[in-house]
Amino acid sequence: MKNFFAAIIFLLVTGNAAAHENPEVDRGIESVKQKKFACSAETRFFSPNLHAKVRGEDFYSRRTEAPEFILKHKNFSLDYIRSHDTFHFVKLKADKEIFSLMGTGLEWNVALNAVDWRGASENFFAVLPSVGINFYMRIRPRVDIFAQFSGMTFGRHGHFKDFEAGVKYFPQKNFSLSAGWRRIDFKLRRSSGTGDFSVSGIFAGVRYDF
Repeated sequence: MKNFFAAIIFLLVTGNAAAHENPEVDRGIESVKQKKFACSAETRFFSPNLHAKVRGEDFYSRRTEAPEFILKHKNFSLDYIRSHDTFHFVKLKADKEIFSLMGTGLEWNVALNAVDWRGASENFFAVLPSVGINFYMRIRPRVDIFAQFSGMTFGRHGHFKDFEAGVKYFPQKNFSLSAGWRRIDFKLRRSSGTGDFSVSGIFAGVRYDF
C-alpha cells in the first residue's frame, strides 16, 4: 500500500514539474477554451445571386454586391443586408445555448425576418418568424467551423429558410476572420400579392468582440 501512495505522489510531482518546464502545455489547453464576450460587431462582404419576383415583377441579377452588418449583444443579434437600393433584409435573432465544451457547441434560436423590396413598379414589405440551430466546432486551436439554419413553413402561404456554413479564424481572442456560403429563401402569398426572394452566395467577414 505504501508503494502505491508513493507512486501516486511521484506522478503528481513529476507531472507538475513537466507542466512548469513546458509552458506550451498550459497555452495549448487555454487556446481551445472559447471566451464569451458581451458584444460584437461584424462586417461582411456578401456577393450573392439575387432573384426577386413581386406581384409579377421579375428581377434577377447574377452578381450583386450586398454589404452585411451584424451587431450582437449577449444573446441578441441584429443582421442587416442591403443590395443596391431595392432589396433590404433584416434579421432580429435570440440565441440560447444548449451545450458548449472546449470550443464546440450547439445553440437554438428564434428570429424575426423582414424583407423590404423597392422595385421599379412594385414595393413589398413583410416579416416572418423562424426557429433554428447554430453549431460550431473548434478543429484547430485558432480555427472554427460553423453551420447555422433557421426556417419555418406556412403551408400554401409561403416559407422562410436561412442557411449558412463556413470557417472562422482567430488571430486574436477578440478578433476573427470568416468566410463561407449563405442562402436565404423568403416567400409569402397574401391578398395584395406574392413576394418571392432568394439570395445565395459566398461571403467574407471581419468581426471584433468586446
